[in-house]
Amino acid sequence: MADLPALLITIAVGAAGGLTARRLKMPAGAMTGALIAVVIYTLITGKGYFPAGYKMYIQFFTGALVGTKLTRKDVRELPSLAVPVIVQIVSMLVLNLVFGLLMHYMGGLDVPTAFFSSAPAGMTDMALIAADYGADTLYVSIIQLMRIVIIVACMPAFYRWIISRRDPQMLEHEHKGNRVRDSHPDCPVRKEFRLLITVAAAFAGGLLFRAAGVKSGALIGAIAGTGLLSVFTDLAYFPSEYKVGTQICAGAFVGAQLSRDSLYLLPRLILPVGIMLAGIFVFVYCSGMIMHKVSGYGLLTSLLMSTPGGMQEMSLMAQDFDCDAPKVVMMHVVRVMAVIFTFPPLIGWLQTVLP
Repeated sequence: MADLPALLITIAVGAAGGLTARRLKMPAGAMTGALIAVVIYTLITGKGYFPAGYKMYIQFFTGALVGTKLTRKDVRELPSLAVPVIVQIVSMLVLNLVFGLLMHYMGGLDVPTAFFSSAPAGMTDMALIAADYGADTLYVSIIQLMRIVIIVACMPAFYRWIISRRDPQMLEHEHKGNRVRDSHPDCPVRKEFRLLITVAAAFAGGLLFRAAGVKSGALIGAIAGTGLLSVFTDLAYFPSEYKVGTQICAGAFVGAQLSRDSLYLLPRLILPVGIMLAGIFVFVYCSGMIMHKVSGYGLLTSLLMSTPGGMQEMSLMAQDFDCDAPKVVMMHVVRVMAVIFTFPPLIGWLQTVLP
């Protein structure tokens, strides 16, 4: 409890940044503004604080937000994700191979560190698995963290720039996703009771999946729990005020992870980080365009599907745009699982063949 004031101050800084960014109509403003504000606060004062254990609760509420938007139509359309999944997995392999090689030969990182740093999965998962392959886990963690920070801070504006050049009319509907609509407006049950049931379903699903050892189980389980509630009943409900709060907390959490110690190591990693960041923007643009062409999904939906951000951050970002958010979330679940189960053996093989 001694650290509670530090946590509350960090959240307050994030709230100030997030609400200011929303007022300025920044893309994905609540999360982006909170992240930027907390990064600045942490680097200036060194007092940014958001314990890793609290991430689970953010994931529960993120899962509730996503799950309440699932419908029977989304479930029926799951087979249509087959082609986009293939496109994404192939694109991810290309991203990892090309930019892992660049980070190895040009950035000076050893083979496992380079490839685990460029792997598009969760920061914690990659750092833990990387340790088993002899990689520098500190470098992997910092580069992966920079990936998440830059994606949250810069990618919404990048989407807007692409859309302004390809489909300017879409910008008129850019903030359509800011309002969380009741998926079951005719339900006679009081909204307060429905919210309580929805949060309980999210917590139950998240805790069950965590107990079962599922990767990112808190988030996936919360989506599953509230998704089942939404598909099979009319009780699922999650108000917009909770969405903004969840996005602010997510941005504050990511921002608080970038410590002064991380900043001191950045000069050594400036070239690998630069290669990784350039690769992300090229990858998102090219993969998003291919996804848009072969799947028939909207451009913004395809770009969000193709962005290698954290599953929690991409789930929240999808809520702030006029896109097919449930499909975006499903794609990122598949992406994280595919990377965790297929990339480590591939990187292990690359260690044996690359000088």
